[in-house]
Amino acid sequence: MRRSALPTALVAVALGTLPAAGCTASDAAVHTPVPAVEIVDGADDKAPKTLTLTADAVRRLELLTVTVDDEGSIPYSAVVYDKTGAPWVYSNPQERTFIRVPVTIDRVEGDTALLSAGPAVGTRIVTRASIKLYGAENGVGGGH
Repeated sequence: MRRSALPTALVAVALGTLPAAGCTASDAAVHTPVPAVEIVDGADDKAPKTLTLTADAVRRLELLTVTVDDEGSIPYSAVVYDKTGAPWVYSNPQERTFIRVPVTIDRVEGDTALLSAGPAVGTRIVTRASIKLYGAENGVGGGH
């Protein structure tokens, strides 16, 4: 099953990257924008980036997480596919921090993805709005 990325404008609104309606040049001088997400590159060009969101960005994105309790299965809603079709989930190793983790899906049964490789038991993963994190990681909406 292939999922498509959200429209750029939707991600931009969720991450707070669109200018406010009615802003003037003088408003910009008074307000210093604060990025909604800080992105740290991975070890190399192919490695996932680490995303740290502001508390407000987490709230606006309406992210939900669960703790993996069975190493062989996760909610299928946690899975996001990259541009090559490879499946991933976003781990949540600490508050407001998210890192994309590869998974190997053997099959999907209902709302459950059965895995041969994936996050360890006890790992927190995102189950709602993962695609918004993927968009932020890959520059959809600018991430600021």
